[in-house]
Amino acid sequence: MNNNNKSLSIRVCSNGLSFCTYAPGQEEPFEYKVADINHTISLAANLKQALLNEPMLQQSYQRVNVLIASPSFTTVPVAAFQKEDIESFYNLVFPKEKSKHVSYNVLRRSGIAIVFGLERSIYQLLLDDFPRARFYAAASTLIEFFGEKSLIGNGKKMYAYLHDKEMTIYAFEQGRMLFVNTFAAKAVADMQYYILHVWKELGLDQIDDSLFIVGDQQQPAAELEEKLKYFLQHVDIIDRSEDFKDRLTKGNCLIPYDLQTLLVCGF
Repeated sequence: MNNNNKSLSIRVCSNGLSFCTYAPGQEEPFEYKVADINHTISLAANLKQALLNEPMLQQSYQRVNVLIASPSFTTVPVAAFQKEDIESFYNLVFPKEKSKHVSYNVLRRSGIAIVFGLERSIYQLLLDDFPRARFYAAASTLIEFFGEKSLIGNGKKMYAYLHDKEMTIYAFEQGRMLFVNTFAAKAVADMQYYILHVWKELGLDQIDDSLFIVGDQQQPAAELEEKLKYFLQHVDIIDRSEDFKDRLTKGNCLIPYDLQTLLVCGF
């Protein structure tokens, strides 16, 4: 089936896959589905089964995006970036992951490039079925999105994104990125520790600067907000329905936040 105006986005994280289609002009333009994962086989084997059996992946699309939600990424200033050096950059930071395929996104508005890795078998499977697919690191979409948000108001801003049993922390000063890193964090106490540690290391102000929390699961985000208000004056949970109210997704809470930013950032 040919969908000339329809796009497909595939999200790949460490333990799962999900798919989202967008058909402009439809009353319900989005269809989102989380793949059923068999944890006795590899993620690549699960992807292969999905490519064979999932109706959403059997169609042709005007555009296919692949979002890699993984901590395996690093930043390089655009001034020092050469695409022929991406494997050297990546292997320097992740020396034990030399078997991975290495991709990159150049974020010219932010002045950096994101160099990221994904399993070669997953990359090849997706490329075989979707030769024109474009690959993005989740960090790329969020840096661009949060960087734009950080221009509003005064002071430095930190964003803590809770996702996939991990937390990624981003910090900005009027659009300029100060910090990004992902931490394994299942417990709220661990999230609190990492946030306050990074806050201190960056020298952020407890009174003048702001922390924003966004989570694909609301309960940990609410608990984290309550605990951090003992230490920081400005702590808020991002209301995604407000973030995306004038955008395509209109804050659909079923769609992961990083995937929503990909859909609205216009990469």
